[in-house]
Amino acid sequence: MRVFFYNPPKLKPSTKCIEVKDEQENVVCTFRRVYPNILVKWCNFIFDFDWIARVEVSSTEGHSIFQCTKKTPWFGRPEYFVNHNKTQDTYHITYTTWQKIAPEFKVTYQDQEYVIKKDLLDSARFMQSDRVLARWQMKPSDWFKARLEIEADCPIQEPEFFVALFQNIFYIGD
Repeated sequence: MRVFFYNPPKLKPSTKCIEVKDEQENVVCTFRRVYPNILVKWCNFIFDFDWIARVEVSSTEGHSIFQCTKKTPWFGRPEYFVNHNKTQDTYHITYTTWQKIAPEFKVTYQDQEYVIKKDLLDSARFMQSDRVLARWQMKPSDWFKARLEIEADCPIQEPEFFVALFQNIFYIGD
């Protein structure tokens, strides 16, 4: 199992670049929130509603690797898209439940399906066939430090993917 840590920005609208570190305190990637233009940023700040939310994860050299985009329709639940910038692969994420407290998501990529189950205590599990492949947890008692665990048998081994996904869905959220 591989473990990663990061301290998310104190404010949701922040565009500060955040470092993600492994257990040996080595920086493995960075991420930040990106706005398409200044109008969207100001509307988000004034109305405190994220119609469009984008998290971009970059390598330590500064090259964009993954990008997670939230798209909110006029009616219904938002959808999320995680794009791998090198391979142009796209993961589509949708709600499977209408619960606000502990929602469940379906992640589809080509012919593969995964499930994300959020728990009540600020943690989530990335699963396939009832097998946990990755975990994300943010503890208020630890100054909201986020912890990401990726199992060795997980088909997606890039921490950048999970950081983009979990940061957009659970930190920025609805």
